[in-house]
Amino acid sequence: MKKILLTAIAIISLSTIHAQQSKDSSSDRILSKLNAEEMDELKREGVVFRLGRTRRGLFYTPETGLADNIVLRHDSIDPDVTVEAFFSVPYPYDMPETQIDRDLILYNIVREVSHISGVQYWSRTKERYRTLFEDVYVVGEDKKPLYDMPVFEIPEYDSFEIHMKEANLGRDYYLAEYRYDGRNMSFSLTNTSNVTFLLKVVGSENMQIDLLLMPGEEEILIYGYCGVKLANPGFVNKIMDPYSSFFRRLYAMEIWFENSLLGTETLPDKDILDRERG
Repeated sequence: MKKILLTAIAIISLSTIHAQQSKDSSSDRILSKLNAEEMDELKREGVVFRLGRTRRGLFYTPETGLADNIVLRHDSIDPDVTVEAFFSVPYPYDMPETQIDRDLILYNIVREVSHISGVQYWSRTKERYRTLFEDVYVVGEDKKPLYDMPVFEIPEYDSFEIHMKEANLGRDYYLAEYRYDGRNMSFSLTNTSNVTFLLKVVGSENMQIDLLLMPGEEEILIYGYCGVKLANPGFVNKIMDPYSSFFRRLYAMEIWFENSLLGTETLPDKDILDRERG
């Protein structure tokens, strides 16, 4: 009897160790391109990011299949501005335990694009919070607004067009794309109209924003990417800092997701750019 009990304990212990090793290796694989200092910052602050002022290209992309599409998107436009980030988001207390139910909730959150309306950012020039996105909605025929379109089963791929009014760059249209591999999911935006401010700032299909959601056992790791090919770099650099400006858009998207998931009204950290990495 004692031998059987010891054997059972050993099996349980090995199973626990294996599960923990699997969890750790999965997290390590996702975050494999972060150094120790960046890992510590992510754990401490819930976000680590780089603006790519001194190093062009992608340096944070996780070792997951859906990240390959982000790399292809990036390479297709060879952006002048590339910003990357990792975010760590906890689950709400009432999150379902089964993966499929959990994934469906997360997937439908990023489909509810109308909730992007009202997301704010910290304006350093005006020293106050301002609304970044307004009037966000799914676009139907003849550019008429439609309601958000949640699903009951997650498809491998889906897409639709959305309208967004941005505080400084005005009204534009974007293609929203959704991918799901049975474990992780991605939400991608690509502008389908020229972005203008006096002159053309970004040509059609030259602004990309991606959130790659990688649910773990205790938290959701999110890889964020924004890449922009500027139409008139000299002009743009005179009227704005494109690196911090486009990072704010990426950060706003994460804030939208996090508030939608947790039922909170968190504002962006107004001092976050003090932690900028190159």
